[in-house]
Formats: sequence, C-alpha cells, structure tokens
Amino acid sequence: MRGRGARKPEVSVIIPALNEEKYIGAALASLERQRFEGKYEIIVGDGNSTDRTREIAKSYGARVVVENYGTPAGGRHAAAMVARGKYLLFTGADVEVSPDWMRLMVDALKKRGVSGALGSVAPLEGTLLEEFLVWWLRPLAVIMNGIGLVYAYGESMACTAETYRKTGGFNPKLVTGEDTDFAMRLAKAGKFVFVWNATVKVSMRRPRSWGYVRYALFHIGNFIRSHFFDAPSRRYEPVR
Repeated sequence: MRGRGARKPEVSVIIPALNEEKYIGAALASLERQRFEGKYEIIVGDGNSTDRTREIAKSYGARVVVENYGTPAGGRHAAAMVARGKYLLFTGADVEVSPDWMRLMVDALKKRGVSGALGSVAPLEGTLLEEFLVWWLRPLAVIMNGIGLVYAYGESMACTAETYRKTGGFNPKLVTGEDTDFAMRLAKAGKFVFVWNATVKVSMRRPRSWGYVRYALFHIGNFIRSHFFDAPSRRYEPVR
C-alpha cells in the first residue's frame, strides 16, 4: 500500500469502525485502487470491536486506534489526533471509494481559502430507486451549502490537519449529527466546497433496515435540530 515507509505521508485517510468485519475489507481494498501519486496512510478509529474488524484492518496495512466512545465521531477524532498527514480525508467502514476520490479531495483542499471539502455519495449496489433518491443529495448539498445551511455527511469529508485542530474537529460525545456540527465550524473557518466527482459508494443497510421514509424523516429532523437548536439526537439505532 502506498504510504508505507519513513517519509511522512501527505494524506491520512480516517475510518471509524465498530464491529464492521463484514464491510471494512471492501472499503480498504477500494482505497488500494486509488489513482493518487502521493504517500498516504490509513487509520481506523475503532470503538472496541468484538469481531475481526481490527484484525482485517491491520491485514490491509492500516493503523488502528482504539477509542472508548464507540461512536463514529469518537473514531474519527481519535484517529485524527494521531494522523501524520497534512490532509485528513474522512470516509466510512461500509463504503467503496471511487479511484480518483483521494486526488480530487486533496486538489480541492489545495485551493486558496478552502477550509473543508464534501464529496459525493452514491448507493453501493443500489436499486434504481435508491440511485434516484441518493442522486438528489448532490444538488441538495450544493444548494444548501450555497445558502449557508451547511449540509454534510461523514462518509466523504476532508480538511487540513491544521484546520481540524483549529476548529476542534469532530465532537466524540455526539452519537449522530457530528458531521453537520463539524462542517458548520469548517464553514466558519473558510470555504466549505462540494467536490461533485469525488464519489463514495455507501452501503444501503441502514435505510433498508429502517425504511426509506423513516430514514429520511430522521435525518431531516436531525438537520433542523443541529442547525437551529444545537441539539442533534442522542440516539441512533445501530445496524450491522
């Protein structure tokens, strides 16, 4: 894997995980297919998994940091605090990233005045209905961020390590809504840009388990709670 060796990596890819043995191997394999010429490292922020998550991560050459919050935010923050890269790229354990994702996200961060970047998401092995529903997240992200109502998702976010530390990063105490909370602080620090072609394919396990309507209503409500009441939900049903 690129990123091995004594020289400091340019990029740190950060993945939170908790009992993700079914998915994390595919996510890490997709990172091995990146068309990126620089050095990078992969850090898994593990919330005390009881399955083979850590073993699988290490088999792909990833560094593993164990944290005790057991939340995506906790995993991202613990990994970010030990990252060596200049650029921090955040994704998930149940995803597959497109081959140019890393390059496009880094290129966006190199532009003057940019504090953070949000990439696209698409369904992983999605149905036609899921493809249609998720496609609308792209123009929605452009519109909402354009009018100042920051919209984000942790499966495809990026910032510099310097900006992460200056803004406080992900709040590990938040069970959900941590991506919006952090993105709002990134937007105050500079330009929070959308990178249309930097695509991450995300598992549909949660919307399928919850049901599309319940899933959409929960996240719409959580968006409103986060932006206007600074009070994202304290509960988020796990789906494995």
